[in-house]
Amino acid sequence: EAFDPVANSWSTKASMSTARTGLGAGVINGILYAVGGSPTGGGYVGTLEAYNPADNSWSTKAPMPTPRADMVVGVINGILYVAGGNNGDHLATVEAYNPGTDTWSTVASLPTARTAAKGTVSNGLLYVIGGYTGASTAVGTVEVYTP
Repeated sequence: EAFDPVANSWSTKASMSTARTGLGAGVINGILYAVGGSPTGGGYVGTLEAYNPADNSWSTKAPMPTPRADMVVGVINGILYVAGGNNGDHLATVEAYNPGTDTWSTVASLPTARTAAKGTVSNGLLYVIGGYTGASTAVGTVEVYTP
């Protein structure tokens, strides 16, 4: 669905081909990228789909090398970064997607494996905040990835 703030209304748009929870998202050049998550049947996927609002369509892109859910996603200089998350294990893995080449690369890992963290991008840096290192072990640290 899409929200129109001028009309203060919602409208239905094309659905992703892979229904899932715990996915991440980022926008690059007006295209919405939805990555990873847990499908309704369980497990974890590395699925990457791109939504083009100009023609209300989704396309499938190269899958993320490390399937996961509950990760931090941020966009820096046209590159989609995915940090941490969960695939049955808490992850420190950070991977980068280049939409120009439809390819993934592995970059420097987080110092602390974590899931369910929050994140943001500021001044070209990806901040990974909090999360969990175990079922109920909260992390109180902030780690910063510099491309």
